[in-house]
Amino acid sequence: MKEKRKSKSGRNPKLDPAVYRYTVRFNEEEHNRFLAMFGKSGSLCT
Repeated sequence: MKEKRKSKSGRNPKLDPAVYRYTVRFNEEEHNRFLAMFGKSGSLCT
């Protein structure tokens, strides 16, 4: 009897998976305040 080959499916695991994940919800006022603070921080992320 022939052996069935198992195919490896799914994503390859990341070498450095995210450990900390955050979800926040802002109303319009809080969102604008956040954008202002983020702009002042000088962060290079866009």
